[in-house]
Amino acid sequence: MPKKIKECGKAHLISVPLPDHGDSYTVISHESVINHVYYELAAAGFGIVSEEYRATADGNIAQGIHVLQYNSDPELSMMFAWTNSYNKQVRFKCGVGAYVNHTGTTMVCGDMGSWARKHTGTADEETVATIREQVTNAKMYYAQLVADKNLMKDIKMNKRKQAQLLGILFAEYQILTTEQASIVRSQMDKPSHVFEDSSSLWAFYNYVTIALQSSHPKTWMEDQRVLHYFISSVNNFSKPLPVEVEVEHEEEEKVADPLLTNYGQPENQTNLLVQIAEAEAEEASLELEPSMSNLDLSTTNLDIDLNDSEVEEVEEIEEIKEEQEDKVCDETVSYTDPMGNTFEAPVIDVVNLNKETMMSVVVVDTKDTEDDFAFDFSDEDDGDEAFF
Repeated sequence: MPKKIKECGKAHLISVPLPDHGDSYTVISHESVINHVYYELAAAGFGIVSEEYRATADGNIAQGIHVLQYNSDPELSMMFAWTNSYNKQVRFKCGVGAYVNHTGTTMVCGDMGSWARKHTGTADEETVATIREQVTNAKMYYAQLVADKNLMKDIKMNKRKQAQLLGILFAEYQILTTEQASIVRSQMDKPSHVFEDSSSLWAFYNYVTIALQSSHPKTWMEDQRVLHYFISSVNNFSKPLPVEVEVEHEEEEKVADPLLTNYGQPENQTNLLVQIAEAEAEEASLELEPSMSNLDLSTTNLDIDLNDSEVEEVEEIEEIKEEQEDKVCDETVSYTDPMGNTFEAPVIDVVNLNKETMMSVVVVDTKDTEDDFAFDFSDEDDGDEAFF
């Protein structure tokens, strides 16, 4: 059994160093829990009559109990309790319960302490939302506990039945340690408080809660919750219907596209990054456009209506293209001049080489034009009178 934990002050809990368990661990500080509890209770109009804090020696596991100024039933006052840790042993838990004014014990409804949150992700935000949800439904939870208390008063339970129930809580549910079971047994024989009917379920319920006050903060709230859940389930107590409170998350700030904002520069100035991005976008669009040279028109079905004259023009163009293609020759001839420069030229038609210059010349048929272009380059006089 964990050793008994002594009471401590609020200042001690606030002074406990915060843990460092890496980026995946979300710290929920004792101080932030206390401050949020104060804030939510005040916002709902609940004053705090008294408070009690319990913790381990190092303060890594802590518990807070706040008795509130709200008691529509003279026997029960409203209570808010929470449990938190820094050593990964306990998840954060909180809930609204009732403080038994006659015995100084507490009641935690089965549905109240059931919320627990690991210290990861948005645990700190959800912790605040859960405290708010519990406080929002505080009056409903309190009314449920008052109703359960009145029902337990009307249920008779002699010592034999009390002993049987004690055995179930100790051996089967294991919410009582050996020492705590002994405390319950002693209360059954010699109650430390006087009840209207010591043979009622309400009397036995208080015997158990008296023993649970010595529970370690690690299990205190869960033990209280399981006890009430067991009692209410066996006796078919009705369950409260809490009002759900949505967790408020701040909207993520939208990051503007730097291209649209010109990287923060005035609109009349051109940013180099914008120019590069635009050039890359244009190049990418060109790569996506189909090239006309790669299109296979032979497989393309072009349904075009042409008249007779247009057909003749198309055929004439095709014939000219074929004639030009026939004239193309892949044969080339090379020539090296006296300076050592080498030239190459395609053979277009019949080619002869000049014996003196070794240059290629085109041989042209001059039969039809010889008479029209008869030039005489001899030195003989053509018979005309000289100009001098």
